[in-house]
Amino acid sequence: MFNKLYTGVTLFSALVMFFAVAAHAGPQSEEEFQKLMPLTGNVDTFFGEFELDHSFPAVGEADKIYDLMDHQRAAQLYLWGLPLAGMSRWHQGYVQNYKGYGDNTLVSVTKFNERRGILTANETTDYLFGSSNTRDGAAILKIPPGTIVGMTVDMWQQTPSDVGLFGPNGGNGGTHVIIGPNTPAEATPEPGDDQVIHRIDTDRVWYVLRVIGSPDEVKELTSQLKLYSYGQEPGLKIIDGEDKFTAQYPPRGLAYWELLHQGINDEVVQERDRFFMYWLSTLGIEKGKPFKPTERQKKILEDGSKVGELMAKALVFDERLEGVLRPGNWRMILGGEWGAGIKNSQRMKYYDIFDPRARYTYEAVTASPSMTIPKPGKAQGYVGKFEDETGERLKGGENYVIRIEGPVPAEVFWSIVIYDTDTRCLIDNRKGAAGGKATMGSKTPNLRTNADGSYYMLLGPDAPPKGWGANHVQTLPGRGWFPYMRAYGAKAEFFNDEYKFPTIKKVKDFYDYIK
Repeated sequence: MFNKLYTGVTLFSALVMFFAVAAHAGPQSEEEFQKLMPLTGNVDTFFGEFELDHSFPAVGEADKIYDLMDHQRAAQLYLWGLPLAGMSRWHQGYVQNYKGYGDNTLVSVTKFNERRGILTANETTDYLFGSSNTRDGAAILKIPPGTIVGMTVDMWQQTPSDVGLFGPNGGNGGTHVIIGPNTPAEATPEPGDDQVIHRIDTDRVWYVLRVIGSPDEVKELTSQLKLYSYGQEPGLKIIDGEDKFTAQYPPRGLAYWELLHQGINDEVVQERDRFFMYWLSTLGIEKGKPFKPTERQKKILEDGSKVGELMAKALVFDERLEGVLRPGNWRMILGGEWGAGIKNSQRMKYYDIFDPRARYTYEAVTASPSMTIPKPGKAQGYVGKFEDETGERLKGGENYVIRIEGPVPAEVFWSIVIYDTDTRCLIDNRKGAAGGKATMGSKTPNLRTNADGSYYMLLGPDAPPKGWGANHVQTLPGRGWFPYMRAYGAKAEFFNDEYKFPTIKKVKDFYDYIK
């Protein structure tokens, strides 16, 4: 009886509120309409005043308005283009750096300098990166059983599926067939029980494979990989990274737009991007045409890349998206049930995400279902933090201690990696006395553990205290830094707030922690 009465009262209240709002929100009157903009006079906006003369833009005002319009578009286009720009630069970098690099080729990335240009790469796993083009035929990737954590991703960083340990075959190996928007039907294999089909929205597919294990295990797993196009003999071409630096983070200034122009010309236009393609055309960038913006357009594009990057920095380092903050002011780097982070598909019920995609692809690269959906034991957990316990930014000229509670709930491995704020890549401390290292974690040799099972990670500009090299990362005066904490095979405690995330404290010296 109580439930029925409560339901009736609630419904009645809702109807009263609905009709009250409806009555208030009637058609705008002519008087209300005229009050909101003068016929003759100044219109005051956030961007300054604009003059009207008998409701016409006054002499010279239209130029100001067009400048405002074009500058706004350029800044938003910078954010929109980040996923494609990042992937295009990565691909072009490998083409320029490695003789013989092409379709169905993987680059073996195991050394510090090889990882250093890749947005938020880790130091724990051996990487294989590379790509195929599906325009003439389906790409086929065969994964052996074992500890390989990977994904296929298109050039807009949309990911249909994981491969390997967290993929649909659960680490038991399998054949993955990647089909693009232009793949001919006759160049696609017949469906088979052992196949996983990946449908992507760009011609080019990119592979991110993390091979985990001892050197012998990594070598054995890598030797069993196969990557080829339909109709070719199964095989694999691997190029050694040769400790070469390849910048994957987007360039600045006009170079950003030249790169985006190239990426657009290399790929199909997705239906959801046609309005943005129109905006680009008003700034001198069109698919199928040379990159030849006017001098006015160049100035607008250069300014747009500055403002756009400032917006991206704000999205990353001063988070306003709901649902990603965790205890201790750590932040979920990727999505999941928190909802506001990037999704591997980038698609929600009524919209495709924009700010979360720009935020993530400015600070990192590629996302898969296992990285965005918190399935305990079958996912990767990532959290980041951009200030110490007092709320101050993390600076390379100061000393800090990160305390990590043990045991860390990760079935495969855990790590904390230190990145440079400006590049969002591994901190480039190679020239320091303890340089060439940015990571501490469960795979770190000679890691020191406290008596209570916790760990201290020491960070500062000087060489580490004696005996603490494994737990130390050398920082750079004048440059900011930030940590990511990774948990591969993250357990439920990593996602449900049962595990207490690390604290970051600025200290004068490390004596109290190493005595």
